[in-house]
Amino acid sequence: METESKNQEEKIKKQKFWRWEKILWGVTALGFKATLGIIRILPERFLPILGNWLGSFWYYVMPSRQKIARENIKRVYGSALLAKQIKSMAKAAFKNISRDIVEVGLSCVSPSDQSFLKKNISVQGIENLDNALKKGKGVIAISAHLGNFPSISAKMATLGYPFSLIFKDPKNIYLLNTFQGWRNHLGIGFIPYKPRHRCASESLKVLKKKGIIMLLIDQNPRKKHGVYVEFFGHQLPTHSGPIVLALRTGAALVPMFIHRNTNNTETLHILPEITLKKSNAKDQDVIDNLRAINVICEAWIKKYPEQWWWMHRRFRWGGKTFSKNERAL
Repeated sequence: METESKNQEEKIKKQKFWRWEKILWGVTALGFKATLGIIRILPERFLPILGNWLGSFWYYVMPSRQKIARENIKRVYGSALLAKQIKSMAKAAFKNISRDIVEVGLSCVSPSDQSFLKKNISVQGIENLDNALKKGKGVIAISAHLGNFPSISAKMATLGYPFSLIFKDPKNIYLLNTFQGWRNHLGIGFIPYKPRHRCASESLKVLKKKGIIMLLIDQNPRKKHGVYVEFFGHQLPTHSGPIVLALRTGAALVPMFIHRNTNNTETLHILPEITLKKSNAKDQDVIDNLRAINVICEAWIKKYPEQWWWMHRRFRWGGKTFSKNERAL
């Protein structure tokens, strides 16, 4: 009887949680759609102001994420930054993310010619992508939660490149149609993040057609799905999928990073293809190749630190921490 009573209590708690979660989803969806309405009528020159205001707002109403951002910045920079500098960087990150969301919102509501994407985002190194595609085995584009990363696939789609995004749809069922509509509107292919076997199968299909798949390498996978690799001096679980897929298919691995400029434009940098290490020690090859990617990511994040997602729990499953001397070896 006692066990049945506890099970009933748990069931009631889950039902209440689900009810409140749906209410929160509904409020969030309404807020997002209201923001889209404002973006639709607001002149473009005022969009940065709207983004900065929203960023400041979320910085103060999301204390838990604010705390995570400050802690992550301290993990990376240590005593090199004062407390006020850490706070300033965290707040700037919130503002940049909000500006990114505003710009993605603009691409949702703007005309089909996507004039904002065409005039606001310039591309450097596009010959690196063209050379990789000439090999005929497809391209795996690697990026990070840096700058307006959702616009990478959008920009490249407007240039006529066959881009497919490995994406995890939001849990919020009321926003699902909005995100799907955004991808369809821009002509971006979609590969579901889960189930994993379907993700792998769909990725292989795109590569066989000489297409491009894109994923973010700095996401925080569950321990059982990640390979522990050094990132900013910490051993962190890292998705091995892109390396395994590239070694298996011969697809080119091409890093791409986008950042915001001081004049409110953005620049997308397409780097040369990464030459992968291949030996008989396959497991070590995966680790070494992932570390090479992390080194590139670290350099770009350090270059534009206020534009990275510091509030993401990237260091959640951290293992060994390396000293500066160990990192130099």
